[in-house]
Amino acid sequence: MEPTGKKYENTEDVLRYQLMNRRRALKAGFGASAALAFGGGILGACSSDGGSYSGTGKKPPAGAEEPPPASKANIPTPREKTLVVGQVDFQVFDSFNLRIPNGNQSGNGFDVVCREYLFYLNLPTGELMPWLATGYEYNADFTALTFKFDPKAKWNDGEAFTSKDFKFTVELMRDHPDLLGGGGDLKDFVKNVLTPDDQTATLELSKPNPRLHYGFICTIVSGFDVLPEHIWADQDPTKFRDNPPVRTGAYQLDKAIASQKMFVWKKNPNYWNKEKFDPAPEFVIYQTTAKSQDAASQAFKRAEFDVGSLDEEHAKVLRGEGYQNLVTTPFHDPCPRALWLNSDSSRGIMSDPRMHWVISYVIDRGKVGTTVWPVKTPAAQYPWADYDGNDKWEISSIADKYKLEYNPEKAAQLLDEMGAKKGPDGTRMWKGKPAAVEIITPSGVDGAEFIIGQLVVQELKKLGLKGSSIRSYSGSVHSEKWERGQFDVSSQWVCNVSWDPNQLYNSMQSRWAKNVGTNAVGRNQVRLRDPELDKLSRQLDGMNPESAEAKALLEKALEEYYRNLPVIPVIQTAYPAYYNTTYWTGWPTQDDLYQVPNNWWGQFVFVIGKLKPTGKK
Repeated sequence: MEPTGKKYENTEDVLRYQLMNRRRALKAGFGASAALAFGGGILGACSSDGGSYSGTGKKPPAGAEEPPPASKANIPTPREKTLVVGQVDFQVFDSFNLRIPNGNQSGNGFDVVCREYLFYLNLPTGELMPWLATGYEYNADFTALTFKFDPKAKWNDGEAFTSKDFKFTVELMRDHPDLLGGGGDLKDFVKNVLTPDDQTATLELSKPNPRLHYGFICTIVSGFDVLPEHIWADQDPTKFRDNPPVRTGAYQLDKAIASQKMFVWKKNPNYWNKEKFDPAPEFVIYQTTAKSQDAASQAFKRAEFDVGSLDEEHAKVLRGEGYQNLVTTPFHDPCPRALWLNSDSSRGIMSDPRMHWVISYVIDRGKVGTTVWPVKTPAAQYPWADYDGNDKWEISSIADKYKLEYNPEKAAQLLDEMGAKKGPDGTRMWKGKPAAVEIITPSGVDGAEFIIGQLVVQELKKLGLKGSSIRSYSGSVHSEKWERGQFDVSSQWVCNVSWDPNQLYNSMQSRWAKNVGTNAVGRNQVRLRDPELDKLSRQLDGMNPESAEAKALLEKALEEYYRNLPVIPVIQTAYPAYYNTTYWTGWPTQDDLYQVPNNWWGQFVFVIGKLKPTGKK
């Protein structure tokens, strides 16, 4: 069994199910614009003017106007005892069921302060933190996975948290693929769940899986959500609203106020782990910010919000004014921005891998990273985040061979090779029809993903694909087209790779490919059918990705991926977090990034735990 103390894991070795759950949440309807707006418009990670962030701003220039006095904020709790988090436009206030569409309001604090996880991964440090579980262990051939649970753990209604709750939840999710997060690897691998005592559960697997434990680790807002059997057993999980939510966290729901678009969480006086974790804020409020960024910025300036309620444009103004209470902390998201390319034979010119490279060659990643994304953001060569721990998956010799560069001349040459040559009017024809590409995106017209797609369309038109276009769809409409393969290109993000590249390759195996018009159910939406990548990926499925035998296969798989290029990395996804020190100090900073700084990630609860009141009333 793993030790109960600290363990350090490579940060790339963990995020599989969690990122799948994130995509499922996006499919449920709140889309890219909402995902990007988590945290009150947070976008980017480093200053757009190339300067470094200052932890407290800078001294006001001579004659500068003094900042307005702090406001008590429009909240029902004492301001000095309350952490106020600015978030997205809340719509759902009476349900906390994560398993149904619109069953829970994303970004409402539930994932952070109310529910807890078996383990937390601190991405900046790589530390794996046991929490509800004290450890895990596989048997020799990876056909059984055993968890040990903390005997002190209790639900917020006072009932004991036991292995029976874990067993109930695993079986519920395994046997109900109709639930969000259901089916998947639990269905594919978990044969039985044994509970020899209240603190032990063993998953008996139908086939070896050395990575199954990753699905039980909190990385973003995901990770396995253990449900209290005594609450859920007699409920219909497709209709249950789970209100108020019974979980194990340090905070419990006080009230949800629809008229003020806020969720008020109060400390649980009987919290089971108080000796280890006892945060200072008595209340945590997640509240929708003003739709006007000017108004939201002024609310931040008046200290009505401690977190969020700010974007980089307005943060630069506050820094320029010398606002002393602003802390800006950069961090990269696990999901680079990317274009997904439909490979199905029915999609005409898109079915030729050379067309994928045409599109890649017309992406000016430097321009996108400096002018499209709100702050300076590096280009992406690989379809994964540029965490230090991911360096070992990089293969420079292959990346140099398949360099993702801006080169319209190469794009034109490839089009000529494909037979898509220009006619007298400059229009390129392919198999007797005008060549054109339609890009879809779940981002609004002001979103970076839309603008990236727009730039690609402009470049394609210059090359003679004059009928090319881009369309923005709402999250639910985009999701429908995305899953059914009713697109040429989708401008969005790639969240697949986080513990090793085979996560991406596995998701695009031919066995998951459906005919266009049929729901892909979360896998191979681009309808890639590549026998060589299939072979390599299936071999990698049963291997430790860091083993010597896997290394050669990963190298071959990376080359095969680049040859087809079914998903084109564009730029990394950099977000700064914005904090106000008027009422609370102890925030993570660029120089002391002790924990994930984003307020919608589960780990943010440990940021809350580090805060100290300033004493301001």
